[in-house]
Amino acid sequence: MSRSSPSLRTETNVAVELALTTRGTYANPPEELLIDAVFVEPDGRELRVPAFWAGGQNWRVRYASSQVGTHGFRVESSRADERELAALTGTVEITPYTGDNALLRHGPVRVAADKRHFEHADGTPFFWLGDTWWMGLCHRLEWPQDFQRLAADRKEKGFNVVQIVGGLYPDMPAFDPRGANEAGYPWEPDYARLRPEYFEAADRKLAHLVASGITPCLVGLWGYFMPWMGVAKIKTHWRNVIARYGAWPMVWCAAGEANLPWYLHPKFPFDDRGQVQGWTEILRYIRDTDPWRRPLTIHPTAIDKYTARNATDDAALLDFDLLQTPHALNEAVEPAIRTVRESYAAAPRMPIIDGEPCYEMLNGTIVTAWPRRMFWSCVLNGAAGHTYGANGIWQVNRSGRSHGASPHGGDYGTTPWDEAMNFAGSAQVALGKRLFERFEWARFRPHPEWASFAGDPWLAFDDAQWIWSSRDAVPADAPFYRRYFRRTFDAPVGRRVVRARLRLAGANHIEARVNGAMAGTGWNWVTGSQLDGLAGFVHAGSNVLTIWVEHRPATKEPAGFLAVLELRLDDGSVQRVATDATWRWSDAEADGWTKAEFEEGGWAKAETLWRHGEGPRGALSAPDATYFGPQAAGIPGAVRIVYAPLATAIVVHQLGAHAAWSARNFDPVTGAFGEAVSVRADASGELRFEPPADCDHDWVVVLEGAS
Repeated sequence: MSRSSPSLRTETNVAVELALTTRGTYANPPEELLIDAVFVEPDGRELRVPAFWAGGQNWRVRYASSQVGTHGFRVESSRADERELAALTGTVEITPYTGDNALLRHGPVRVAADKRHFEHADGTPFFWLGDTWWMGLCHRLEWPQDFQRLAADRKEKGFNVVQIVGGLYPDMPAFDPRGANEAGYPWEPDYARLRPEYFEAADRKLAHLVASGITPCLVGLWGYFMPWMGVAKIKTHWRNVIARYGAWPMVWCAAGEANLPWYLHPKFPFDDRGQVQGWTEILRYIRDTDPWRRPLTIHPTAIDKYTARNATDDAALLDFDLLQTPHALNEAVEPAIRTVRESYAAAPRMPIIDGEPCYEMLNGTIVTAWPRRMFWSCVLNGAAGHTYGANGIWQVNRSGRSHGASPHGGDYGTTPWDEAMNFAGSAQVALGKRLFERFEWARFRPHPEWASFAGDPWLAFDDAQWIWSSRDAVPADAPFYRRYFRRTFDAPVGRRVVRARLRLAGANHIEARVNGAMAGTGWNWVTGSQLDGLAGFVHAGSNVLTIWVEHRPATKEPAGFLAVLELRLDDGSVQRVATDATWRWSDAEADGWTKAEFEEGGWAKAETLWRHGEGPRGALSAPDATYFGPQAAGIPGAVRIVYAPLATAIVVHQLGAHAAWSARNFDPVTGAFGEAVSVRADASGELRFEPPADCDHDWVVVLEGAS
């Protein structure tokens, strides 16, 4: 482009590209030369937009604005010998956007004035529903067919954010072939120089997300690259990212697991405050370099504290708090809710997103109910939306070519991405988003005091005994070892199981299946883990409950476990299967052992240790209802959404004495609404609600004030 070039033209929020050519040639252009274009918007505001190196002597500037009118610009260079480049001026004419892409019609996402939620640039509320594609820019998610197929699925379901890493990935060493895209790596070996070819390929994928109405939340790189690259190289990386993508509707995440060192560090894992210091400098650099001030955060690791606030030395640099909470079932509930509540109460105020909750089917154990529960638990406690993750998508497994082992040797599973795309949880969290969007959800506030269980929802262990393979004590220095247990039982023919739930506790890790179907895992022996929603696993006739337990003697916890499975039938009768001397065990996992028809004649009888309430453990306590009870949010007097995590009755409080409301159930699994009914609170302002008939899982009550 020369000084005589015509004015560029575009529409509001649609990026336009300015091509520049340097006079000189440079061995390492991004580190020897800085080029900016200074734009002046119609209202007089100046934006200093960095240019990115496009290879050879070619540079590019991308620019977008929500302001209609003439935008002037001038080019500036850090080198005096690029005088012709520095003398360049021009204009961009911007007219109103005429398309139907919400990101361009309403404008990019920003933090709303209340610092509690996100909104588009025109003030339209934005309910964040993210999906996790950490390695989505690598070659295993092929362009265009794979990438476009996954994007279309997520768009149709209602996702509007994708969390994706800018080429320097987790769970692999630097320059691992698994991390390359079709053009190779983002950097030359030893981080000698950026490779624009990599980012040109990445452009196509990120541009397609934007064209699909999906905001990329771009994670610049993984945290452990800090000691490998150093602050200066990472600044070069981030300047390139901002220059290429800042004109697009983006969200920035400075790093993934910023406070976690390399997996093979001799002290791994720990909260690496040295890395945090470096990433705090990068956060400040991003803030100073990005002229559009896109929402900025950082991704923490889940060690003790689970917040972005803990992954920086200056929380004021963050626009929102991105969390990582445990990958677990029952054991994830309390940390997730507690962390959201603590962040909600913390200063400075900012929106909250659980950016890494438990991934559906991680290691084949986190079944759909738990990612769904994380959505409701976080949003009803003040989160501005939620991010979902499916194992198989985040690491981009392919059929016959999975991601493989991480550096520590672990493998999270081989489910292909196109199978994981159809996990039920992705559709179910989207149903939750649609429910909230029926109301003025941006005005919702969390009210955990609004609801409680009507009675004791926890399965009693009264008839259960602690059992194990032996009564003999195991030395504390003995290695980990597993024991495999099974118990067959008959469900009556001619009757239907309408509810099945399992409560179990063991030292130190326990996994349960019903007829081979994953029921869940746990490691909490203080309260035990309760797993509901199992009715579909039980059939008439012979069934089997199988449990394996890994005992870790170094914890000095006595070996043993107890469990009780309760079936409620359609005639109201109840059948229980509890741990006792009738169980069988083995020290080896045999083929077919999770099937009812397995021949267990060679398995020994279990040893009973003590009855529940006796022995060194005493009676297990009930889970803390603050976290494991119903969760609620809404607008006082206008609307309430109450989530019941178990299929049991709840009481809704503080409705107003004899106040009239309209109530209906919502099924978080199917998205179906029950019939709206008029209800009236009692003199104390309370109402009792029963779960829907034959409900075997979590459920939701929607209350709207009568006007």
